[in-house]
Amino acid sequence: MGDKLSEIKSNEELNLFAAKTEEKLSEIEVTYASKFKELEDQKVVDEETQKKWYEETLEKFNKENVELKTALDLTQTQLAEVKEEQKTRYTKVSGDEKMKQIGDFLFAMKRKDFKTIFEMGGKVNTATDKLEWKVEDWDMKAAPNLGTPLRGDAATGSILVPEIWANEILRIPTDQSALMGKVRSVPMSARKINYPAKLAGVAFAWPSDETQLKLEKNPTFSDIELEAKTAAGWIAYTEELNEDTVVPLAEYFTSLFREAWAVEFDNQCLVSNTAPFVGVLRNAAANIVTMATATFASTTLDDLANLVASLDDQSKRNGAAFMMHVTVQDVLRTLRNDNGDYIYAPPANNLPGTIWGYPVLLSDAMPDLASSAVSTPFVAFGNPKWILHGDRVGFEIRIFSETADAMVYDRLFLRCRLRQAFKTAFPTAFGVLRTSA
Repeated sequence: MGDKLSEIKSNEELNLFAAKTEEKLSEIEVTYASKFKELEDQKVVDEETQKKWYEETLEKFNKENVELKTALDLTQTQLAEVKEEQKTRYTKVSGDEKMKQIGDFLFAMKRKDFKTIFEMGGKVNTATDKLEWKVEDWDMKAAPNLGTPLRGDAATGSILVPEIWANEILRIPTDQSALMGKVRSVPMSARKINYPAKLAGVAFAWPSDETQLKLEKNPTFSDIELEAKTAAGWIAYTEELNEDTVVPLAEYFTSLFREAWAVEFDNQCLVSNTAPFVGVLRNAAANIVTMATATFASTTLDDLANLVASLDDQSKRNGAAFMMHVTVQDVLRTLRNDNGDYIYAPPANNLPGTIWGYPVLLSDAMPDLASSAVSTPFVAFGNPKWILHGDRVGFEIRIFSETADAMVYDRLFLRCRLRQAFKTAFPTAFGVLRTSA
């Protein structure tokens, strides 16, 4: 570190220089005071005489100790310069230094290190004016409540505070359909389409010898009819709302209809029990497996095994899958075999979870755990491709604006429409698990 103030290059050197200057000043002051005390032995009675004596003695002392007085004055001046330089240089510290100083200061506060706080320029409430570091309550006096400030409330200024609405409507999107792409979908060029279906096949007979008749074994047929029905829904809203909203309403409504159709598609394939279509769970010709218990939560391994066994030949089990609600799956995931192994294998490599090697398809249209009741079907087992889906008119969105209501009431109408058909082609290729009565 340099011996002159101009040679100092950092705050650390500046602090060290200030400490040495204060130490030097202290030594000079002690010497000065001890020498001057030798002149104080003379007794002075009255105050006026004492004052006059002090001034004359001080003047005489300074003349006789010119070097000491000069050193004292110079040191005091230098110390004042150092103090001023400290104030200036501390305001020019780098960003990193400032952050470190703030961190050190906060750390000192946490440790209640009042001495460090004091040295860093902080003020501490102490019991005395001496440096006795004691924790005391601050003596704070509440400021008077002056005036009535304007605030962002209804009475004093809320109209001055703007509100912003996002251009998005928050929601949890409905899960995609579990069966779209898995059932057999066919285009329909007419309202009805009929498929011939095998009722009975052929068989071989073994005559005892060449003299015996070969038996006739003709197949029989049935027909499966698909008839398209209309599903539709519409929403009315005003032109003014459409003009003023920050939300793209047509896009939002379309998204809602698409998500609703995903659930409705599975509902018609699996759950529907009313016209025009009947789903697998409600098809009386399906293989019904009735549990010994009356709740979904009490499903056992035996129940699932019986459900698989309800498909009495391998051809029906080929491509088969369990179909259920995710909350029912939560119950089945806890089931273990006699070895303590879970029967449910979680999804892996972009494939669904499985039970005994059969995929588990999850659909929000299926009965959930809260729907548990007596005599209620809730799990289906079979190959989804044996469900027929006819597509006459696909997902159609139209906006009607040229109407009488639009002219008189400024109303717009968004309509979603489909013409579709559903049919369980082979009900006996499905097993249905149902609670007891």
